[in-house]
Amino acid sequence: MSVTCSICGTAASSRLVTVRSGKQLTLWHCTPCDFDFFAHDPTGGLAANKLDETRLKAAGLDIPTVERDFANGIAQSRPDVEEYIDAGDRGARVLEVGCSVGYFLKLVRDAGALPHGVEVNGQRADYVNSQLGIPCDNSLEACEARGLKFRKIFLFYVLEYIPNPVAYLQRLVDMLEEGGSLIVVTPNLSDAIKDIWGNEAFRRFFYDEHAVNYMSQTAVERAVAKLRKRDASVVTRQGYSFVNHASWFLTNAPRTTGVVGGDNFVRNMLETLAAGKTALGAQLAEQIREFDTRYRRTLEAARFGNQVRVVVRK
Repeated sequence: MSVTCSICGTAASSRLVTVRSGKQLTLWHCTPCDFDFFAHDPTGGLAANKLDETRLKAAGLDIPTVERDFANGIAQSRPDVEEYIDAGDRGARVLEVGCSVGYFLKLVRDAGALPHGVEVNGQRADYVNSQLGIPCDNSLEACEARGLKFRKIFLFYVLEYIPNPVAYLQRLVDMLEEGGSLIVVTPNLSDAIKDIWGNEAFRRFFYDEHAVNYMSQTAVERAVAKLRKRDASVVTRQGYSFVNHASWFLTNAPRTTGVVGGDNFVRNMLETLAAGKTALGAQLAEQIREFDTRYRRTLEAARFGNQVRVVVRK
């Protein structure tokens, strides 16, 4: 079987990998793009609500209830709303693709914008429509058929599930207003736990059968370069703390604080030390904060932040 890279068209090499659920799948790699990918389409499994079974349950993590998922999502989304939604978005249409149960969209509405969702998982799309009263389509095609233009479009941890990501991103750029922005966050193929710490348990945890794209900063830059756009920025950001990496080193297993692509371990430690109201606790808190900040910035400077963040302007 011959497979070519969907970014550059180069013939890809292959190897067998064991994914998080225990299945063995053929993983393809494009060396010029630094891009790992699977050749299958995961849409059917995503629509059938199978993602949490392979992503969480197979890794020994609990599948959260809708209520807990929504509460965690609200907490996680607040910094993104503060960073990407501003006064100029009041009354403007904002689209989130892969909106899950709509926590980000609710905050967008609270900020005065007009939210719209796309969610292939029918149960979650129904929740957004019926419980939040926010319009949500089951496919990008259905949203495109509306003929709407958006001031901003967001994909938080969605690009990894999309076959042929360049073509998909171009469709989204075409749905923007002139001067609008596409904001994307996706996991980084260049991950410090896997590639720097060399943690074998994490390597077995890293690939999931529903996530078909694993893009380094280089891969994302090469994909974005093919888009018809005004300009773009691509950076990495380290969402996970040093404590998360130390936990993998010590236990060879995942732990979560309910944050996708990050954790609250350091924040919880600092809050505990502050509650003691001691001078030594304050001193230790400052040292922990400073080290964690330096650790994250070092990874980001080396293009090893676990998130690749993209802003494309039309």
